[in-house]
Amino acid sequence: MQKTLILWGGILATIMGSQNLSACMPHSPNEVFIARVQSFESDKNQTKFQFSNHNFIFRPLIAWFRYSSPNEWNGDFKIKNIKKGNLIIGLAYPPDVNQARNYQVSSLALLHCNNDVISISKPSTPFLAWDRAKGRCFYTDKSGLLNGFLEKDQAYYLHKIQAKYPTCRKLYSAFPMT
Repeated sequence: MQKTLILWGGILATIMGSQNLSACMPHSPNEVFIARVQSFESDKNQTKFQFSNHNFIFRPLIAWFRYSSPNEWNGDFKIKNIKKGNLIIGLAYPPDVNQARNYQVSSLALLHCNNDVISISKPSTPFLAWDRAKGRCFYTDKSGLLNGFLEKDQAYYLHKIQAKYPTCRKLYSAFPMT
């Protein structure tokens, strides 16, 4: 009887733990995109975005077949410090396979380039991220937008962006103003 209770307790703990885990899935580099803000409409804590020249910059070739190109971009936050025409970097994913062209934006940050050095501002809104040091999720706006991944940190991904766009001219020509 005691062994049965321990077994069921272990199964229940596993189920409960997996539910918490699914609610706290770390972001993926596949979710990182760069775009120009074309327009946005905010209503309470909801925002609908229109982006031009968007590009999911870390997706491998196989991911281009797996994911649909976004038709709608929605965020569960009110926009701060971002204006039409700004170059941004963000995290977005299709939350529903049945509506794969509707993307959920987790957070955005301004993407800057000065003297051929690319930098990322603080995220415009707090978001759920992964703390590699503690092995758990945390809700933050203090950490860099690209610090919430399982393996690498923002410095690593910023280096990859800088290698892809070594000059401000290359960055801005890839994401021109419309």
